[in-house]
Amino acid sequence: MENQHLRWKDYHHQLYQIYHGLIALTLVPFALLFLEWDSGNFQLEVSFSDVFFILVAQLIWVVGFACWYVGKGEKVQYEIKEGMTLEEKLKEFKKKNVYKYLLLAFAGCIAAFAMWLQPTYIFVIAYFVVLVQYSFLRPSEDKIVRDMRLTKEDRRRLHQEE
Repeated sequence: MENQHLRWKDYHHQLYQIYHGLIALTLVPFALLFLEWDSGNFQLEVSFSDVFFILVAQLIWVVGFACWYVGKGEKVQYEIKEGMTLEEKLKEFKKKNVYKYLLLAFAGCIAAFAMWLQPTYIFVIAYFVVLVQYSFLRPSEDKIVRDMRLTKEDRRRLHQEE
């Protein structure tokens, strides 16, 4: 059986792959669309009284709600119970954070889609809000320890070699 140190590295590496993969999933369409704007193929002048703009602008509420839900939503809160093992806590952290990352990926795709429908910088700002939210959720060791309320003994066991 592998030692604790290797399993911690694998766990942490897997979390980072998911985290960066979902950021890239939304960043690629956003960047391509933004480069398309820079090439001059899009006309960026928008009438804020245009009915289509008003309808598409409602997507900002969807992005805003997703960003709020990632922080305060009922299904993304950690369910830490007394007597949970270290492995159970790590599984709980991974499960909830992958759900958060997926919600943010959805919000990022909505912002990029809205940029495609209605080229305006309001949706660029909405996308950057999603990126800022991602930065608060970076799965560092300190965040895992803090969020899962790991003890010094648990933290020591994370890096222990058998």
